[in-house]
Amino acid sequence: MIRKTFVKFITWLYTLTYEPLQLDKINSKLIRPVEGLVIDGIQYYEFVSLSDMPQERFIHYLHLRQEMSLSMDRELANKYFEEMKACLNNEPVDKARLGALLYTMQDTINNCTPIETLYNLAAMLYFDKNEDLKCFDQDYNTVKIAKFKKIKDQVFFFDRLLRKGFKTTGEQSPEDMLKYLRQSAVKLKAYRQMLFEKTDTTT
Repeated sequence: MIRKTFVKFITWLYTLTYEPLQLDKINSKLIRPVEGLVIDGIQYYEFVSLSDMPQERFIHYLHLRQEMSLSMDRELANKYFEEMKACLNNEPVDKARLGALLYTMQDTINNCTPIETLYNLAAMLYFDKNEDLKCFDQDYNTVKIAKFKKIKDQVFFFDRLLRKGFKTTGEQSPEDMLKYLRQSAVKLKAYRQMLFEKTDTTT
């Protein structure tokens, strides 16, 4: 009881002393406007270097980059492993389903890019003058992502995000970015359905 009260007290003190970090408090040399990214009259900005991103925000960015690298979040990856272990525990071993799970997981990691993770990363990398740069406000960014999705030129949006914003893999980017992402979305949906489908064992 005392511990809970103490935690609540500390939380209350934190809310009193916390100061949001907004655009006007950042050294102008560390940020730049994103060319062409103006929505409803609002200009979006980015950090010139990721190393300039506030630590609190950068931690969220790293989690999303991990999702991006695996093309899945930790929950989905663990679901794959659970299903594989279930296959191995069957008598006899369900080799067909195990093989399918291994194939889809490998193909997901190597050949798919989840669009929703891209949007979340975009909300992390591109910010406006009103948001708190020390955190990732889910409610605020849900609204922001909805605006991103309404951009007519999604090719520009994803092309810039993948080709210029990351520059990490060294791999050749697909020529038709939007087509590639749409194909990824179709495959990921099909793989998710396969992963979560329930096999009827009564027949």
